[in-house]
Amino acid sequence: MPDYYKLEATLEGHEQDVRAVAVLSNDLVLTAARDKTVRSWQRTGVNRFSPHNVFYGHDQSVNAIAAIPATDAHPTGLFASGGFDKLIHIYEPFTPSAPVYTLVGHTENVCALAVAENGDIVSGSWDKTAIVWKNFQQAYTLTGHTLNVWAVLPLDDDRVLTGSADKTIRLWKHGKEIKKFEGHTDAVRDLAVLPGVGFVSCANDASVRVWSLDGQCLQELYGHTAYVYSVAVLSTGEIVSCGEDRTARVWKDGECIQTLQQPCISVWSVAALPNDDIVVGGSDAVARVYTRDLERSADPEDIKLLDDLLANQAIPAAQVGDVDKNSLPGPEALDQPGSKEGQVIMVNINGAIEAYQWESANRTWQKLGTVVGGVGSGQKQMYQGQEYDFVFDVDIGSGPSGQFKLPYNLNQNPYDAAQKFLLDNELSPMYVDQIVDFITKNTQGVSIGQPSTQYQDPFTGGSRYTPSQGSATGASSGFMDPYTGSGGYHGTSSSSQHAPASLTPTQKARADIRKVLPLINYLSLKQANLDALHGKLKSLNGEQAAENQFGDAEWLMIQRLMDYLREPHSDDIPEEGLELLLKSCQAWTPETRFPLLDLLRLVALYAPEPLMSAIPNGRVIDFVTISSCIIDAASQFQISKAMETNGMLGYRALANLFNHEIGRKGIGPQLPQLLSALQTDIVLKYKGKSTKLAISTLTLNLAVYLTTVARDEDSEISLTGSILELIKQETDEENLYRLLTALGTVLTYSEPCIEMANLLEIKMQLNRLQHQTADRERMQAIIRKYIKKKAGH
Repeated sequence: MPDYYKLEATLEGHEQDVRAVAVLSNDLVLTAARDKTVRSWQRTGVNRFSPHNVFYGHDQSVNAIAAIPATDAHPTGLFASGGFDKLIHIYEPFTPSAPVYTLVGHTENVCALAVAENGDIVSGSWDKTAIVWKNFQQAYTLTGHTLNVWAVLPLDDDRVLTGSADKTIRLWKHGKEIKKFEGHTDAVRDLAVLPGVGFVSCANDASVRVWSLDGQCLQELYGHTAYVYSVAVLSTGEIVSCGEDRTARVWKDGECIQTLQQPCISVWSVAALPNDDIVVGGSDAVARVYTRDLERSADPEDIKLLDDLLANQAIPAAQVGDVDKNSLPGPEALDQPGSKEGQVIMVNINGAIEAYQWESANRTWQKLGTVVGGVGSGQKQMYQGQEYDFVFDVDIGSGPSGQFKLPYNLNQNPYDAAQKFLLDNELSPMYVDQIVDFITKNTQGVSIGQPSTQYQDPFTGGSRYTPSQGSATGASSGFMDPYTGSGGYHGTSSSSQHAPASLTPTQKARADIRKVLPLINYLSLKQANLDALHGKLKSLNGEQAAENQFGDAEWLMIQRLMDYLREPHSDDIPEEGLELLLKSCQAWTPETRFPLLDLLRLVALYAPEPLMSAIPNGRVIDFVTISSCIIDAASQFQISKAMETNGMLGYRALANLFNHEIGRKGIGPQLPQLLSALQTDIVLKYKGKSTKLAISTLTLNLAVYLTTVARDEDSEISLTGSILELIKQETDEENLYRLLTALGTVLTYSEPCIEMANLLEIKMQLNRLQHQTADRERMQAIIRKYIKKKAGH
C-alpha cells in the first residue's frame, strides 16, 4: 500500500461552498453547504459514492456538522447540523424528513459542532459561547471567550475544549473553565484529539499546533501559507489539515509529507474515515474523498479530470509572492527535483508564468495553474503593517465613527474576508452576504489582469450598493405570467401616488409615507392576458383524463366566462362557466391546472359573491388553498415548479378577495385558515419572486382588514410573527416595502404586536434593512419615520 493519497471519489451536488464534512462510516459521508442543505453520500462501488439523501431543514447557510453514535433508540446513528439560522437540527441519516430534534439556544450563527463518545453534543457560536447538550437538552453554557467560538472538542469525564477568535483555547470541566492555552496569534479555527498526546489545533495564523492537556505546546507545524480552517487525526497519529491556500496537507512526525492541491481557494473542512481515507470540502461546492489504497483509487479519467482542473486554474500573483517574469527559470527547472513536499516554484514558459508544486510521493512537479498578476493598480497597499491587494474605504453612514477599512487579498475567500471585517469592527454578522457581494463586484476581473474601475461601497458609497440584484426595481418590472412570460402583474397602491413635483425626492417619499401608514386601502393583482390563457388551456386540455376534458359545450362555457372577465361589470357572470371552472380546478392534474387557477384569481377579484355561492358552504379559503396546493406545502421539503406556480396563483386569488365587501365578509369565518396559509412553515417554502409578491400583497391586505374591519388581537399577533420572518428572508425591494407597510399598519394599532416585534428582534432587522437600502428614500422613510419609532426604541 503506498503512503500517499490519491483521489478516490468526487461528490458533486451542492450549489455553494461545502463548509463542513463528517463521516458516519466507511460507506456513508455527510456534507453541509452554504446552499442551506446537508447531503449524505453512500458508497455504491469500490471507488464511488452516490447521492443518498438531501436534508432541507435549515433556511440559511449550514456551517457545521457532526455524527452522533448509534444507540438502542437510534440504531443507525444520528447527525447534528448547525448554521446561520442559529439552530441545531438532529437528523436520522436514512430518513430525510423533518429533524428528530431541534436544539434552540444560540443567538448567533452556529459555526462548530462536535459529539462526545457518550452522545453529548457541544456547539460553538458567533455569540461567543459554547453550549453542552445532554439528551438533546441544554445542560450548560460555557461563557468566557471574548469573541466567536469557532472550535469545540469534547474529551472524557465531561471535559470540553473550545477555540475562539480571541486566539485562545480553553479547557472546561463540568461547565467551569480550568485552563487556558495561549500561543496562536490569530483566531483558532478547529481542534482534534491526538490519542496518547493531547490535541491538535489550527488557526488563522497559518499554523497547526500539537498540545498536551497540561498546557504545553509540543509542536508547531508550518507549511500552509494562509488561514488553516480544519484538522483531523488518522488512526496512525498522522494529522491532516486544510485551509485558505487551496490545499489539504498530511503531517507526520512534525513534517508535511503530502500536499493535496484543490481546485478552489478555500478548503473549508477535512474529516477522516475509519479506514483512514479522508474527505475534503471546499469553496468549489465539491467534496472529494482521497485514499491510500490502490484498489479504492479513482479511475484514471477521473484523476485526469482533477489534474486538468488544477492545471487550468488562474492563480493570483498575490498567493505566490511578487513576480519578476524576467528572472524566472524556463521549463528546464522542472527537470530538477524539489527540495521538500509542497514546494512551489514559478516557471516562465513561452512568456506565461506557470506555478508548479513538488509531490514527493510521485517525485513529480504538479502544475497548479497559470499565475496572473493584475493586483489592483499594480501596487500593494499597507494596512496595519501588512500588504494587501485592496484596502477599501467603507462608510456605514454614521459619521466619523462609521468609517472603516476593509483589507482584501485576491487569494482570500470573500466570505472569510467579510466575516473577519465584521468581527474586527463589531458589526452585525447578518451583513456578511452584503460584504461578499461588495468584494466580488469591486474585484471582478482583477484576478486576470484587468483592474476594476468602478468602486461600489457596500453601504452608502458611490454606485450605490443594491443587495442580491444589481438592478432590482421591484416586482413591477420583472413579474412574469407563468405560461406566457409577459403581462406583468402590477399591484396598485396608494404608495405609488407621487407627491407634487415641486417636492424634492426625499420630501416626495416622506409625503407618500404619510399617505400610506396606516394603510386603509386594499391592493389587487388584476392584469392578465386572456388570449394567451385561452391558448394555454387548449394545449393542456388533451393531457387530462377523458372525463375531465373540455368538449365543444364546455369550451363555449369557458369562452363566455372569459368574455365576462374582459368586461366584468357589463353583465352577470355565467353560472355554468363558473361551475365548470370550480370543478376543473380540482379535477385537472396539479401540473396543468395553473391557467384555471389564474381564471379563479380574476373571478375572486370581480365576482366574489357568485364565487362563494358556488362553493360548498361558501368556504372560499379552503377551496383556494386546496386547489392551489398551498395546504400541501408544509409537508414538502422542497416544492416543485408546479406547486410554486399554483401557490403563486392561489395567493393572488386570496389577495384579490379583499377588494370587495362581500369578499371580506366571506373571509371572516375562515380567518384561522387564512392565517394558516401565511404561517412560516408554508410561505418560506416558496422561493419565486412572483409568489413572494403575491404573499406580500396578501399580507398587506390582511393587515388592513385586521385593523379596519375585524380587530382580533390573536390574529394580529400571528400575522406580525409571519411578517417578521418574511422580512428576514426577503431581498426584493417591492416585496420588502409591502411587508414593512403591512407591519407598520398593524403596529400602529396594536401594543401587543409592538411587544412581540421587540421580542423577535425587529430592531436588528430594521438596522439591517436601513443599511441595505441606504439609497432608497422610500424604504428609508418607512423604516425611520414609522416602524422604527413604533418598535425599535
